[in-house]
Amino acid sequence: MRKDIKHLTKDIEDAILMGKSIAASEIHFTLQHRSPFWTGTFNRSWKVQKGSPVAAIKPREGDPEEEASGKLPQKGELIPTELNEDLYVGNQVDYAAFVINEKRHPDDGTMYEDLFKENKNTTPVPNQADWYDVYLKTSLIPDIDEGFSQFGLK
Repeated sequence: MRKDIKHLTKDIEDAILMGKSIAASEIHFTLQHRSPFWTGTFNRSWKVQKGSPVAAIKPREGDPEEEASGKLPQKGELIPTELNEDLYVGNQVDYAAFVINEKRHPDDGTMYEDLFKENKNTTPVPNQADWYDVYLKTSLIPDIDEGFSQFGLK
């Protein structure tokens, strides 16, 4: 079906906005799947939101020495935005920087990578301390492509 060219700009804008929302949902899903779980707090605390970065203020729930309960990743709902609106994917837990091996644990001063040296029960995919860096280098672009390719954009 042919369309008048006067709709082209709006059609492209709509495709970009849907691609952005779907890409954010894909990133959210993959990070849930790849992120470590002990009590499940971290892997179920990934969030997509518009307007400002996700605040890392949520405390851990449960005792990681006693339980391990991740959740199955779920696709989040698509969040509509405008072209000039930012869309963020982040983790809400207060120790998120520790789990991506960027900061020391606030209680004992260890780095996340230290858990691997001590043969702790670690669970990220891949099961290594730099799991987040691996995601950024190998899966972020494919997740973004997944969102935009559904509309013929690359």
